[in-house]
Amino acid sequence: MEIETFDDDLLELEEFAEKLEGFVRVEQRFVPESLVISLNAGFGAGKSTFLKMWVDRIKKKIKPEDAPLVVQVNAWNDDYCGDPFLSLVSALVEALNSEDQCTHKLINAAKDVGWFITGIGGQIINKFTGIDAVSAGELAEKKRSSRQQPQEVPNGLFDIFRMKKNALQLLKSSIKEILEGVNPNILIIVDELDRCRPDYAISYLETIKHVFDIRGIVFVIAADRKQLECSAKTSFGADLNFSEYYRKFVQREVTLPKPNKSAYGKLAKRYVEYYLNRENERYCIMSIDYHRVENIVELISYMKMTPRQVQEVFRIMGHVFETDESKKGKLSWCLGVGTILMASLRIGSPGFYKALGGQGLKIIDAANYFRKLSPEQADWWFTLCLTGNGLNSEDVKGKELAAIFREAGFASDEDGSQRRYDFDQWHSGWGHSTKNRFKQIYSTIEQVSSWS
Repeated sequence: MEIETFDDDLLELEEFAEKLEGFVRVEQRFVPESLVISLNAGFGAGKSTFLKMWVDRIKKKIKPEDAPLVVQVNAWNDDYCGDPFLSLVSALVEALNSEDQCTHKLINAAKDVGWFITGIGGQIINKFTGIDAVSAGELAEKKRSSRQQPQEVPNGLFDIFRMKKNALQLLKSSIKEILEGVNPNILIIVDELDRCRPDYAISYLETIKHVFDIRGIVFVIAADRKQLECSAKTSFGADLNFSEYYRKFVQREVTLPKPNKSAYGKLAKRYVEYYLNRENERYCIMSIDYHRVENIVELISYMKMTPRQVQEVFRIMGHVFETDESKKGKLSWCLGVGTILMASLRIGSPGFYKALGGQGLKIIDAANYFRKLSPEQADWWFTLCLTGNGLNSEDVKGKELAAIFREAGFASDEDGSQRRYDFDQWHSGWGHSTKNRFKQIYSTIEQVSSWS
């Protein structure tokens, strides 16, 4: 389910996009070279989707004369190529796609550096230096000669170093020629850097710092900061002060907002229609009403799931609840809610999921968990687990219901014996059989998941 514009935004991020645009305009004035912003969020938090929507907004909402040239790079897709410079330059050249004289100069300069790097990468490894510098230089000069006067081919490693340095300086000069004014002219968005090999990710940061440190360029690097920290420590050791190290490359850090309950509600509503009950394609054995959607929203909100995790929860439920049209909406409500709970726990709290599915939960452990998960409805979820035979049988054996609720902390000694629990609705909700219900749900979800 592709979402590419804010018209279809389920996470309510357009206000954040607007703030980010203003942030870029202001901050760009206070850095002497390129502005590098790290957009931090964990895996599956919606960074790539946000970037697609943001680029669409820039193209639609900002006047062409004021809009920066947007360059999009998926670092992970280019990881196998092995060279961040080629990844960035090729994306920049492709985005320009112009007949302007300055652009042609930039393209030619980029080709010079690119052929040089390709020449090094394509040669037989030299025993001492690791590259055949002469052959690399010859290849670079041959490519250059089609546009310039023939030059004497250098024959030394220092000549090759000088040639590459000059080519990079020419590239920088060419980029500077197309940058005018104090506003950012080029916005380079780098996505999926946190998924790259550690050495490639670090090399990417270094290339941005040392090659593209040009005023007028703004980089937005979307990454999981913790994962980049792991990459850096893999390269430089566990004692690395990553905050100080990262500050060498990134001047500003911003965090993608986490979904609020309203956003989770939009996600749930959309995914119900997409995964659970698609007309003429898939029918849901659970009756989908307001209460069931609220159950889903409550759980994914309290578990603070990422959008990708929410999607996985619905994928599981889609397979478990799938039926033919004749059985649509026929599932007992406790079985439906129990499955919602277990599908959510499998993704959001795997340890608790296994304990509940294996009937290994003690009374107090279940009560404490639901107090953290859903403070206002803790006793309701606890009762669901109790009546569905999900708690440890030895822990509840021989205990009256009032005693169980007192032990769980949902009733005091004074009113515990007075409190009435209408368990008839729960028993009918489970289909008049409460034996091993959570164990059955666990088994079904595991069977479905084994096909994922």
